[in-house]
Amino acid sequence: MNVKIKALTAGVLFFIGGQVVMAQKKNDTVKSEKAIDEVVIVGFGQKKSIQEITGSTSTMKSEKIKDVPVASVDKMLQGRVAGVQTGSSSGQPGGMASVRVRGVSSINGVVSPIYVVDGVRVASGDLTTGNTTGNILANMNPDDVENITVLKDAVSTAVYGADAGAGVIVITTKSGKKGKARFNLSMNTGLNDKAIEGHKSFTTDSWREYLAYAVMNTYNATPSWGATFNNISEVYDYLKAGEEGADLQNIFTTDVNTDWKKATQRLGYQQNVDFNMSGGNDKFSYYSSANYFNQESIVKGSYFNRLAFTNKIGYQATDKLKISTDFQISYSKLSTLSQGGAFSNPILAQFFNRPTDAVKKDDGSWNWNASNSRLSNGLYNIPYIQENNYSRAGTFRAYANLGVEYKIFKNLTYKFVFSPEYINIEEDQYWNPLHGDGFTYGGYQRTSVNRYFNFNVQNILDWTYKIGLNNLGASLIQEAYKSDNKFLRATGITVGTPTLETLTNFVVPYGYEGSGVVSSRYGYAATGHYDYDKLVMLDASYRRDVLSQFVPEQRAGNFWSLGLGVDLARLEFVKNLEFASRLKFRASYGKLGNQVSANPYALYNYTSNYNDYAAGGYQGLYNPNLSWETVNPLNIGLDFGFLNDRIVLSAEYFNKKTKDLIYNLPLSGAQGLTSYVDNVGSLVNKGFEFSLNATILKGDRDKLNWDFGFNLSTLDNEITELYGGDVNGSTTTLRVGEGVRTWYLRKWAGVDAATGDPLWYINGKDGATTNSYSAAQQAVQGSMLSKVYGGANTTLSYKGFGLDLQFTYGFGGKILDDWATYLWSDGYYSDSYPGYADVMGDFWTPENTTASNPKPMYYYGNKNSYRVSDRFLYDSDFIRLSNAKFSYSFDSSLLRGTGLSGAQIYVMANNPWTYVFDKKLKFDPEINLTGSSNLGLPILKSYLLGVNLSF
Repeated sequence: MNVKIKALTAGVLFFIGGQVVMAQKKNDTVKSEKAIDEVVIVGFGQKKSIQEITGSTSTMKSEKIKDVPVASVDKMLQGRVAGVQTGSSSGQPGGMASVRVRGVSSINGVVSPIYVVDGVRVASGDLTTGNTTGNILANMNPDDVENITVLKDAVSTAVYGADAGAGVIVITTKSGKKGKARFNLSMNTGLNDKAIEGHKSFTTDSWREYLAYAVMNTYNATPSWGATFNNISEVYDYLKAGEEGADLQNIFTTDVNTDWKKATQRLGYQQNVDFNMSGGNDKFSYYSSANYFNQESIVKGSYFNRLAFTNKIGYQATDKLKISTDFQISYSKLSTLSQGGAFSNPILAQFFNRPTDAVKKDDGSWNWNASNSRLSNGLYNIPYIQENNYSRAGTFRAYANLGVEYKIFKNLTYKFVFSPEYINIEEDQYWNPLHGDGFTYGGYQRTSVNRYFNFNVQNILDWTYKIGLNNLGASLIQEAYKSDNKFLRATGITVGTPTLETLTNFVVPYGYEGSGVVSSRYGYAATGHYDYDKLVMLDASYRRDVLSQFVPEQRAGNFWSLGLGVDLARLEFVKNLEFASRLKFRASYGKLGNQVSANPYALYNYTSNYNDYAAGGYQGLYNPNLSWETVNPLNIGLDFGFLNDRIVLSAEYFNKKTKDLIYNLPLSGAQGLTSYVDNVGSLVNKGFEFSLNATILKGDRDKLNWDFGFNLSTLDNEITELYGGDVNGSTTTLRVGEGVRTWYLRKWAGVDAATGDPLWYINGKDGATTNSYSAAQQAVQGSMLSKVYGGANTTLSYKGFGLDLQFTYGFGGKILDDWATYLWSDGYYSDSYPGYADVMGDFWTPENTTASNPKPMYYYGNKNSYRVSDRFLYDSDFIRLSNAKFSYSFDSSLLRGTGLSGAQIYVMANNPWTYVFDKKLKFDPEINLTGSSNLGLPILKSYLLGVNLSF
């Protein structure tokens, strides 16, 4: 029989499927050379077979991420790539994901990987400047992606030198292939909901009950207030009579019961349409695509949509000369909403706005107090804000990649690459003058333009040579990268009517800002490869980078790597073992740089106005010794292949040490500055990665096919040196022996069953307790980062029906509810801001002494119980079904005469099911990389119906 699989070693910890052809069993020694001919794209668009890899790389193929309903490629990585954690603190459509490759490699430096598209570095991250939360990668069409390769170790990334310390993600886009024209149309549409239900909101009745208990507890504990109560009914009567004031009287007498969640949220709509065509001949190949994507959040007023066009052409001009061009043009619109403590935050409204305040009055007009344009507790009528205020960004991105490749001799090739990238972001923030943030200004308008022009130039000389079973290769690389950013912003207040929204109509200038930033780096690199019949492999690289922002003596950095691989399966006696197809050892070590933004210079700024003269001020302390953060990654890997790689096992150990960490050190304010930057210490990220990839059953369309993959990664992040000692904050700490994302809090000891008082451990760990918050000590209470994480996937198909499931998981991280002070206030804020209704049935009363929450106390609160502690710190342990797809692919016989060469219909769910081990955690567990939610937009789950047509 013919069994087809494709498996990638070198650290790939998920099954990627494919077409490795097993030879038929004719004798004990026959094995197909095609079994491990997979090609991996590494640095600067160069290709290596997996037999040649000595480093650690992981690849996702397009078929495994096809139709995944997310806006950008960075959101596809979670659980699919070993050693990579992703997460997001906000479910903003088109927003960015936090991506960490093998841990967090810096304190103040860049901790996100760089992104390389077809060999060229591109912009990434959030480039917006207002309240919008964007992601420039979302302007790239994910349907254009052929594969994504994550480079994780020194030998894989050192060729990128100064920027490689946090990892490199290489994206290869689709190209035309030889043959007749092919056309593909993909469409899906569906609905979005929140992936995690979240905390409950109070109704008017439940809030009254909670307030009544809080009032009774405070009055009974304070006889001087002049009243005591025997039961809750007496409290109700007391408050209805207005004995505690008109505010509480209104709460206990109104018939209003507003569901602020329902008033601000809805099911979101989502749609994706992608069309592409491709083809080619011996001389010419082409690929063109057009894409429309629209995604709405469940919160009204939040959305992202994109139009993207790609045109990629390859031309073999002569036997020696090849020219390629790639043009990508896209335009996106993003609308977002405030988060955190902003009164206009719709998530805040669900828990802070009173259910006793109506959205609209009986006459249909919007409800707020005419005197101050506020609700009864001083907050905003959020549905009005959602309809009448906005914060939007329009992003235009144009990217071009021109490549010229010339074969000088048979084994010597020269390649030139010029790749400009132009990004223009226009942002508008409008607050109407009638209600909300704009009321006190008489209206507010902020308009900005943020322009980036980046370009990359590369000159590459590749040499290969073969002598018998000896294979040699070398490359010389010159690269220059420059980013030119210009920003202009203007703000105006006071407008004549809410219908005028452009800046010209705002008559009072309120502020302006303009800046220009140019940064550049250039470098030279050399790489070398040797292998003997792919049995023994050696890799080496060296790169020297020069960064413009350091002083001349510190601008240059030297980076290098060494890699070794030995595949014992190439030995004759192993070849004779029919079941063993791979037995490979890999090891690498080197030195990388880490991106930094710190400036070593002492500067004056003249941005202050003093009697209409430009006043100078200090900016920065001169530190000529400030130098690169450097990373030394060690990687050791073992790959095992059985049954001609039908089963592949991989195991890796990594130890990534960062030296010369840059950090802000404190100064006395009397010197004119409060801090300066210096190299202060070191940290290490280490752990293991494991994978199992298997083709269990493989046959033709009418047979049962089953692929399975599983991956697991561990992470130990630890600061090993920190000059000057511990750096303790209000909730976090930096200290030797702990990680860079460590919680530092008082430890909650529960509720005193006898009194209902809060308790904390005095030493911050265990033992004796106290009901005095100030007497309890802060201590380390865990890390934000998951210590164990990974994913699993399975693909089943039978007679055209297919089922694909992708799971992700993470264990060992902690998430802090950073607004719990207000929302679990135990009576301190409860009369103004209702908080979480989850407290109902679980707060202390004489009849419920085992409750999790203290006795609520009106006005005073209960002995600072609401103050931050690990009472509000939750385990982020979870298992999630991140994607599920059920499809039917029509048999070719059914398509005859239709003009179609292929057709598939499917239903898909993204994030449909999440199991959270800590039942107190009501946030999405994948926000743990950020550590807290900041009342951001909820992360989405999606349900879609789609069709793929080929003709």
